[in-house]
Parts: sequence; structure tokens; C-alpha cells
Amino acid sequence: MRIRSISALAVVAALALAACSGTAATPVPTAAVVTTAPVTPTTAPATPTAVPATPTPTPVTITAAPTATPVAVITPEPTVAATPTAVPTVAPTDTPVPTPASLVSAECMAGTVATKNTGRLTLSTDNPAYPPWWGGDPNTQYPNETAGGDGWSVSDPYSMMGYESATAYAVAAAMGFTPDLIDWIPNTVFENAFKPGPKDFDFHLAQISIRPARAKNVDFSDSYFDANQAVLAMTKLKDGSPNPILSVTTIAGLKSFKLGAGVATTSLDLIENTIQPDVAPQALASNAVALRLLQNHQIDGLVVDLNTAFYMRDAQLENFDTPDPEATIVGQFNVSAQVDQMGIVLQKGSSLTACVDQALAQIKADGTLQAIYDQWISGNQNIPTFQ
Repeated sequence: MRIRSISALAVVAALALAACSGTAATPVPTAAVVTTAPVTPTTAPATPTAVPATPTPTPVTITAAPTATPVAVITPEPTVAATPTAVPTVAPTDTPVPTPASLVSAECMAGTVATKNTGRLTLSTDNPAYPPWWGGDPNTQYPNETAGGDGWSVSDPYSMMGYESATAYAVAAAMGFTPDLIDWIPNTVFENAFKPGPKDFDFHLAQISIRPARAKNVDFSDSYFDANQAVLAMTKLKDGSPNPILSVTTIAGLKSFKLGAGVATTSLDLIENTIQPDVAPQALASNAVALRLLQNHQIDGLVVDLNTAFYMRDAQLENFDTPDPEATIVGQFNVSAQVDQMGIVLQKGSSLTACVDQALAQIKADGTLQAIYDQWISGNQNIPTFQ
């Protein structure tokens, strides 16, 4: 039995190509654009001879993204009270632990903060929305989704599934917005999210790298994900012989190969500015075009973020009828070659920017963002790093 990447197969499917910055040392052939279709447990002090006050349960509203693992409900054992002789007043001995919500100011909470649609949050991502960033079935009617569907394809943000969808709902929850107060609108052109001008969303997530040029037109939140770029290639050539790019272990070794990446992405920037190839790279208009050119050996390698490479290798290019994997991740680039931090996009000068940063700080501090990462993003993959 051939074993493939377990974590990547659990990822359902993704591709909105992210970006990294750099400065080209030498001229690079111009890319040709292809447009073909803690909550700390609190222990109540023992009252040896007193009648304890009847505890009043505090309701807890759970707004985090759904998980595949059921949540165990623990019912506390009933407390048996001793016969009292007096009712003493017991002063608390511990300093209360601040809740994560204390990281978000009152001015940033639902009902107070100004949004595009008063009292509601209008969120946005690219359509199609790809796993592992997004999940769910676009043909399923999820709670709070417009009746009859709303045109999403591949995934559905209303499902609350996938790394970015779960992160968006967690940020919203930190600001007091429950799922029923969230509306999603699609973006069909990647660059439109960070072009100049007013936005019809409160904030937008679509694996958009924080870049100075983009920050002239929009606000970015603090980073919610740091990505590495990688090179994906077909395992064999058309004649069945091993693909020579698979033996490359250095950045310099990639120079002689024809590489492709999404147009206007940091993946393309990395090819042009870091690899500086001898052959003009292909700027690819869509993920579908990228995969077709890769399968047809019209490009030797495709540069995408590492988690997208996992999905393409294990879901889109996998063929279990063959003894070898159809595609191979040749290697990844370390931070010395590229730094690719993804940020939430907001309208330039938005009053929400500071609030989103506070909410991100909260979900990082209380472990929510790490839990989302552990659930939706591939890990424990032994992918070599280009030297």
C-alpha cells in the first residue's frame, strides 16, 4: 500500500496564490501572462461548617468554527452540603484571571463599532474559495446563509470550515459578532481586493501577502499566517523518465527551468527577484491554467505557497491507480529567501483596522488561532529547503 501525506489529504483543497517581496539583482525575462481558460479552572474554597451558596451557572456562548471532533460535555458531580451552624463570608484568595475579551476595547465591540452595515459585519473572500483555507459544500444551505445559495464554488465561507473561514469567525467573535450577524460577499478578481478606492466589505481574507505597494491602497491587519513558498513539479516527464527538476536542491539550480506562478502574486515575485531564471517565467491567469500547463509539461515547475502545494499534490494531481505520486514538492524556500506574511485587508484608513488587530491579539493569546492552524493546515511534512 502506498502511503501519501495524511495531513495534506485531510486538507480539502486550496489556491489563492500568496506573495513575497525581494529585489532583483539582475534583469529577469518578462513573464508571459497566460490567460487561457487559559481558561484556568477555578476551585471553590471548601466550607467545612457553612452552607455554601447555591452556584449559579454562567452561560457560555461558543462561536468558534465547527470541528470534526465532538466536544465532550463534562457534568460536575453534585455538591453535598454539610449541616451549617453559621454562614461566614469568605473573601476571595485569588486574583481573577482576565478573560481574552479584555484585549478588545469596548469601542471595538458589536453594537458600538462602525461597520458597512450597522450592527453586522460584511466579510469577503475570493470565489472560488479553495481548501485548506476554506471548506464546506457550496451546494449546502448553511445557517445564516442566503436562502437558495449565493454563488460560491468549491467551498462556502458560511460553513465556518477551513483556516481562513474559521479565523474570520474567530476574529468576529472576539468583537462580539455572532455568526448570524455576518454576511459574505465574493471577489472574483484577486487584485480587486487591494486596488485603490472604497470597499464594499469590512474586511477581506484571501491569502493576501502584506506588501508595501499594496499598503498604499489598503490597510492590512497584523499577520494571521506566515507562509513559505514551494516548487511543485510532475514526478515524471511525458516519456516516463524521472523529472530532472526533482534533483534540484539549491535556488541557483532552479535557474535553468521554466517556472510558472499566478499573475500579480508574490510567488511570481519570488521567481523574478529571488530565483532570477534564465528562462522567462509564465504568469498564470488562474489555478486551472497553472495545473493544466504543469500536467502538459509546458512549465517545469509551479511556485505556490506550501499549503497550496500540498493540496494540489494530494488532491488535484493524485492518481491512486499509479505506483508513484503524480506530482512532487521539489522543495520550499526559507525566510532568508522570502518572507510571506498574510494580513486581513481593510479599506484604507478604516476605523476597524485597530479593532481587527485587537481581535487577532486575543485569539492568538487564548490559543484559538493555534487550534485553527492545528485543525486545518498541514504539518509534519518533511519538505526539503532550497539552499
